[in-house]
Amino acid sequence: MKALTSHPVGGIKRYENDNYIGGNPWVLATLWVALYYIEIKEYDKAKDYFKWATKSCTALGLLPEQVSKDNGEPCWVIPLTWSHAMYVLVLSGLKEAGVL
Repeated sequence: MKALTSHPVGGIKRYENDNYIGGNPWVLATLWVALYYIEIKEYDKAKDYFKWATKSCTALGLLPEQVSKDNGEPCWVIPLTWSHAMYVLVLSGLKEAGVL
């Protein structure tokens, strides 16, 4: 697998050189990567990405589309249903594996 494009704040961009809305990391893309790591049984990496997504929630527990690369704050579309659905899939995968 090619190296992933990550941000200093910890999330994953949609693709290399993605500059949409300034090139922020996406919760959805980050959780997709977590699912990949669950699939190949690299659970520590999956949990790291899952924890990053969890920290990207708003004060009300809502997941955003993106996280600001400048300050780590949730931004753009809030809440994003797709982010929430992927969060549930990753949570389920980690629990099924017995690592969470």
